Amino acid sequence: MAESHTREWERAVSDFLAAPVNATARRHGRAVVADVLAAAVAGSAAPGVAGVATGASFAAGDATILGTDRRVAPPQAAMTNAAAAIAQEVEEGHNTGGHVGAGIVAGGLAAAEANDVDGETFVDACAKAYEVCVRLERAIFAMKTRMNDAIPWLVRNPHSTWTTVGPAVTSALCLDATNEELRETFRIAANLAVVSMHDPYAEGPTARNFTAGFSAQAGVTAALTAMAGVEGSEAAIEAVYDPFEELLPEGFTSQFETLGEEWAVAEHYVKPYPSCRYTHPPLDALREAIDGRDVDPSAVESITVRTFANATDMAHAAPETLTAGKFSAPYVLATYLCRGGVELDHFTPAALADETVRGVAARVDLRVDDRYEAAFPESWGASVAVELRDETTLRGAREYPRGDYRDPMPEAAYRERNRRLLAHGLGAGETGDDERVDAALNALDAVAERPVRSTIDALSL
Repeated sequence: MAESHTREWERAVSDFLAAPVNATARRHGRAVVADVLAAAVAGSAAPGVAGVATGASFAAGDATILGTDRRVAPPQAAMTNAAAAIAQEVEEGHNTGGHVGAGIVAGGLAAAEANDVDGETFVDACAKAYEVCVRLERAIFAMKTRMNDAIPWLVRNPHSTWTTVGPAVTSALCLDATNEELRETFRIAANLAVVSMHDPYAEGPTARNFTAGFSAQAGVTAALTAMAGVEGSEAAIEAVYDPFEELLPEGFTSQFETLGEEWAVAEHYVKPYPSCRYTHPPLDALREAIDGRDVDPSAVESITVRTFANATDMAHAAPETLTAGKFSAPYVLATYLCRGGVELDHFTPAALADETVRGVAARVDLRVDDRYEAAFPESWGASVAVELRDETTLRGAREYPRGDYRDPMPEAAYRERNRRLLAHGLGAGETGDDERVDAALNALDAVAERPVRSTIDALSL
């Protein structure tokens, strides 16, 4: 295959992927990798994912399904681990609009393990793929609005659009692809998307999480086929991506001129709560409104939330499944008010059926606010007014949620969050004092300094 590039932005991608990662990018890449791995371990125990992880008929291979003792073929491990990474809705993301790291880390992990890659190589590969995917993500979200106006169900679930490129590129880098093989990997993946016709987050069937899994599986397979000699489409780079040039204010090509200079991975966020991040700004505003008070749920007349439009989609108040609960702002806010927190065990069938929580959730009203809408997605803000029956009003507001790069979680709180996630997935109980959890937590801390296989061993049974 001759060395050629159809567009200058494609050449910029190739040059960037061949260049080294600086210390700052590696530090942030390491944080993304650790965050996704902790989420994937917790997700391995989630309904639906757990059954596939332990019981699906997969071919034996060199890649581990996290939280289990199974080793299967890399594409199948990528599928299951990526589904697990998003199942608890606690994985990192980027303000542009989606969860960039889940497919990159969980998908690329399978190739890294199969090729016995060292931690630094894996972290660097993830950091590079993250940068490319954020730039594709911006364009795809701009196109997505037009596409959904024409065909409402098309590209409904953002987990499965740009996320094919991420695991493909990460896998190819970890498999020691040549520059030509890496170029063809990118071309194959950039012309491939797992399109979910509908995102049933309000209903919450367990299959929803596997859209991300299928995308990661496709990405790993793209890398494997490219390295076996399959060529991608040069014409697709023009036909698919040229229209993006007019959609972005500064053009599409300009997005790639900053590769290696501006690191989007430095602006990733982490989640203090295991629920859709659209629920977090209202939740943090509620926290500020309550400000440590013990509010009797029966004293609440109403809770009015003003926020950006996308967050108001999370208005269903009576979720019946784990996933539906995580995408219900009324349920999440009611859970915090009634229970003083939002934790993994607040999405079990018994918790979802709690009449006190459901009663408060029914009194939550979400409304679009022009100011917050204008600031989105750079800032994800919300305000809350809690009206009590004694005519007292408690008010709170946030310009962006906790865990944002502008308001990072304190290290101790974040480490404790990861401990709980690992304990949940490894079956160590709620206290998390099991030796396996300590070993897993230490492995996340040293993810860039130890071989990938060593890290995986600590995150498996």
